[in-house]
Amino acid sequence: MEQFAEIAARAREVCERAHAGQTRDDGTDYATHPHAVAELLREHGIDDQPVLAAAYLHDVLEDTDFGEDQLRAEFGDDIVRLVKELTNIGPPGRSFADKQTALLEHARRMSPRAKLVKLADRLHNLTEMVAWPDWKQKRYAQAALELLEALRPWPAATLAETVRQTAVDCLTRLGDSSADAAGSTNS
Repeated sequence: MEQFAEIAARAREVCERAHAGQTRDDGTDYATHPHAVAELLREHGIDDQPVLAAAYLHDVLEDTDFGEDQLRAEFGDDIVRLVKELTNIGPPGRSFADKQTALLEHARRMSPRAKLVKLADRLHNLTEMVAWPDWKQKRYAQAALELLEALRPWPAATLAETVRQTAVDCLTRLGDSSADAAGSTNS
């Protein structure tokens, strides 16, 4: 049991090693993002250790040189499958619209555990995008609302509702009238 409880702690360490030297758009260390995603899950009552491990590792395969075989050696097949569910790998140079279409299609098939991480990931990005230009914030907030629909049924309604409200608040702040319709969406 103790080994099982250490999975998220080991994942945090791997996250820090794998993302060493990377930064986010605002200049902060990249590892602060997966740490925040795991913390958001905890704040919403999620203590499933493999889910928390996947939160720490969700961008490792996509954004670092850390390979799938290394991940499997550290964490086993179950966590690798979960991380792969959260990994956006596709041909380089795709447009945002093409990436969003692929994400929405993929989201409909995600396991409940992957949906939890994806919701927290989206929430953290929504709260941290203030350094982005307005057009990019608007596009991301609208995409978040589309993603919410694709992720139904939601494994954590309060987390999903927080994502929805944060996206609506962003759109309202940016003067987007689509926020009015999105604000009335029932969960």
